Amino acid sequence: MSVTRSATAAPLPSRARESAAERSRAQTRARLLEAGLALFAERGLHGVTTHDIAARAGVAAGTFYLHFADKRELLRVVAAETIASLRERLDRATRAARGSREGVPAFSEALLSFAEEHRDRVRVLFGRDGDAAAVQADVLSELAGSLAESRRQRVASGEMPEDLDSEVLSQALVGMLARVVAWWVEDPRRAPRETVARTLTRIQLSGTHPPRSAEEP
Repeated sequence: MSVTRSATAAPLPSRARESAAERSRAQTRARLLEAGLALFAERGLHGVTTHDIAARAGVAAGTFYLHFADKRELLRVVAAETIASLRERLDRATRAARGSREGVPAFSEALLSFAEEHRDRVRVLFGRDGDAAAVQADVLSELAGSLAESRRQRVASGEMPEDLDSEVLSQALVGMLARVVAWWVEDPRRAPRETVARTLTRIQLSGTHPPRSAEEP
């Protein structure tokens, strides 16, 4: 019986070793991503080397290339993870909203909450680092695409006027939101969070002028 148990149990150490190796690899990759994000936020893409990232992560310089081709690939992974997390947060915040009057304030609040929790990511993806411009453009394009689809649905439902072009509107909103959030995250003392959220909500719902009353020409 002991021989049978030994033969049956033999594959387990191999699977355990594979699992341990996978966990170790995932942990190393996570450390590299964390180190790269922190360094990009501190110095910008141009001011960081792969050796810097490896050193900050506590691994050998060559280990970096087992996970990423170069620092731009690492930045793109950071961007993809950030966008996925942000979209999930925004969707969760607005899912139960009934129309724009509830959805837009929830959207603004969730956006600022995310930015406050992930300041380094916002600095890197929406900041002024010209070397990261290509990745930043991709991020903004993806966000604009999501907004355009939601705006098309609102136009189709009659909630928004048909003369508002969804593509133009989404590009304008993304540009505004990204710049305001990046500006605020640089120094949150510039304006209270509630003020930023209220202003962004007002602009999205009625522009910079109060809506006209029915009696106005």
